Amino acid sequence: MLNKKDRLLAIFYRAISGETLYIKELAVEYEVSYKTIIRDLDVIKSFLAENQVLVGGMQLLRNADKGYRLALINGFYPEELLTVIKILFGSRVLDKKTLNGLMKKLMFCASGKEIVRLRNACKDEMEFYRQAGNDDSGTFIKRVWELERLIKEGWEVSVTYKRLDGKIVERTIYPIAVICSGYYFYLLACRADQEDSAIIYYRVDRIQSVSSSGQRVTLNITERQKKEAARLYTQNMFMGEQTRIRFLYTGPSVEAILDRFPTAKILWQDEKGAEFSAMVEYGRGTLMKLMEQGSWVKVLAPEKVVEDMREEMEAMRGMYGRNLENKQ
Repeated sequence: MLNKKDRLLAIFYRAISGETLYIKELAVEYEVSYKTIIRDLDVIKSFLAENQVLVGGMQLLRNADKGYRLALINGFYPEELLTVIKILFGSRVLDKKTLNGLMKKLMFCASGKEIVRLRNACKDEMEFYRQAGNDDSGTFIKRVWELERLIKEGWEVSVTYKRLDGKIVERTIYPIAVICSGYYFYLLACRADQEDSAIIYYRVDRIQSVSSSGQRVTLNITERQKKEAARLYTQNMFMGEQTRIRFLYTGPSVEAILDRFPTAKILWQDEKGAEFSAMVEYGRGTLMKLMEQGSWVKVLAPEKVVEDMREEMEAMRGMYGRNLENKQ
């Protein structure tokens, strides 16, 4: 059995960790009377009331189910921790070892009781988790941090980069932003050796080395903000020219389109479907996202995108046609 001081500290820590405290449960757990736990909670309430500046205005409040919970200004509630953990699982950005390490650190923010619940909730997901890429997350996490520093300090950057075709290239670039999208982190940047360079997306896990060139970025703030907004138009790793596309969508949820095309606007909508207009940086990435929706999407304009969709479908039909012929 814990002495009074240790029991008070344990209960207070559990409250800070976001746990809801129930008097009967605490009394049984710490082998003391109901009234003793009430006195303990009163001591904690008094401490919080007398040290408002120190504790940031926190209060121990009773909720609807007669449990006591700390009104947190800074910190995680258990359900918030679980949400963050689920987002990390869903992103598939990190390797399993790094993700597991982050899980353990996050769980330090919860009490012993909540840690068990969080571990049970995450056990199956960790078992079946698969990283989208093959990067050493420990290295790439440090790289993201370094890139953010270079961006904020306004340095021109030299990188060694492994392209999609496997070729290693060296580039001097103006870094603009680091974002996470579609299972990967990307560095948005302009070529320093090209005037009015378009935005290029570099996958951070393919950057093999990064260093400051010793020169300051020459883009002014307005230009940087305009270029940073390009993240709304670009369909991940495939670049192209900014193009406005129009298409019909007859699927069950327009949110599926709005999620994939952040600039999309609904021109009209009825019970049969909706017509969208979206500004994109058109390339193969846009084509892939349109085709994700299968027969629910019909591109209306421009003609080039219509033709590209037609050619892609013809190529697929040819592939499956040949397979069927070989089986006969």
